[in-house]
Amino acid sequence: MSRLVVNPGTAQAWEIHLKPGANTLGRGDSNDFQINDPSVSSSHCEIFLNNNLAVLRDAGSTNGTFVAGSPVRERQLENGQPVRLGGVEMVFYSDTTAAAGAAASRPVIKVSDILGPAPAARRVQARPAAPAARVPQAAPAGEGATEIISGSRYCKYHPTSPARHLCPRCNLTFCDLCTDFIQEGGRMLRKCRRCGAEVVPFQFYVPPARGFYSKLPGAFAYPLKGAGVVILVCAAIAFAALNFLSVAIYAILMKTVFYGFLFLFMQNIIHTTTSDEKEGLSFPEPSNLLTAAFQLGGTVLASFWLYLALLIASLRDVPVPPEALMASLILGGIYFPMALLAVAMKDTVLAANPLIVLPAMVRAPAKYSVTAILALTVFGIRKLGIMVSGVAGTVSLRTHNMHKFMLAVAIQMALALLNVYLLTVTMRLLGLFYNSSKQKLGWYNS
Repeated sequence: MSRLVVNPGTAQAWEIHLKPGANTLGRGDSNDFQINDPSVSSSHCEIFLNNNLAVLRDAGSTNGTFVAGSPVRERQLENGQPVRLGGVEMVFYSDTTAAAGAAASRPVIKVSDILGPAPAARRVQARPAAPAARVPQAAPAGEGATEIISGSRYCKYHPTSPARHLCPRCNLTFCDLCTDFIQEGGRMLRKCRRCGAEVVPFQFYVPPARGFYSKLPGAFAYPLKGAGVVILVCAAIAFAALNFLSVAIYAILMKTVFYGFLFLFMQNIIHTTTSDEKEGLSFPEPSNLLTAAFQLGGTVLASFWLYLALLIASLRDVPVPPEALMASLILGGIYFPMALLAVAMKDTVLAANPLIVLPAMVRAPAKYSVTAILALTVFGIRKLGIMVSGVAGTVSLRTHNMHKFMLAVAIQMALALLNVYLLTVTMRLLGLFYNSSKQKLGWYNS
């Protein structure tokens, strides 16, 4: 029997008894096993059991899946191995470990010269790691080598899953789920489901991951891919219209809805980036708008409280130097991006606490400064847009000059579009920043 012990070594420890086949884990009610913790995604991961072989696969979780302290997309589990979903610690136990031992005793094939997709005509050589190990050949491809097509670094039947095993007879590669364990002569052998031949472990060369700074140009192109342009235009129209709303009750309600949707929009960009950097820009589901607006408002208040206090004091005729107002505004602008990232990732306004935000800012200062500068730029353009809308209203009321009014509105729309574009880029950078600095931030480390 295979099982997971959740919160091991604590009074809150409990067990998950895994069933044969797929086992889904997450915070949502639709999972086979529900884990109620804010660091766990709604659909966090899956564990597949097949003949006492357990394979863990991340389901695009926000805060990651870890095995033995290392982030994984897909990993075969071994008895006694620690597993972490977000911030929830577990230990995997299995009564049968012979399968893992048998798999570890076979040679590993490495393909070190595959750095990316190549034309179908290109072929590369896969060679055993040890000189003494030989791979059986179905066709004369040379002693100790198997010829494979360069695109076969993914499983034959699961194109998005990395290949873990090579069948020397079929010349095809498979993931863990597409092979079977069969006992022969007192040994546990992993066999190809297609032809029945014994497969061997297969490992491709993985090029080093691109760093944060190398991804910066792509962040500026991110809003323009796919349906991103349409989303930017729609958001810009909403931004521009927001500046012309009055202070009536219905206007306050509309602004609350807008700012709630704005927070969900920003949070959605951060979440999709941290789970899959290849996913494009999309609109979030408009749920819990009031809670989202509260989270955004709380983040703004936690960031700009000093500026707001000085501003209120100046309005009450208390002498406040303009330099102090400007300095407090800049400090709030520097604090705000990290506070927003913490609130978006932890999904609670309490994450804007200085005890969380300030240590995170100093742990990766160079990378964070890039996003902070861009956030200040967005804030400045937003203020400029509000000023332009005010000028447009004054022109229309005093001169009744429609041409000047339309010109001011066009300028306002252009500023709103630029504002939304830079805001999207900033959220993208925050997601990339989190991916490259999550270990230093330590928000979900044990």
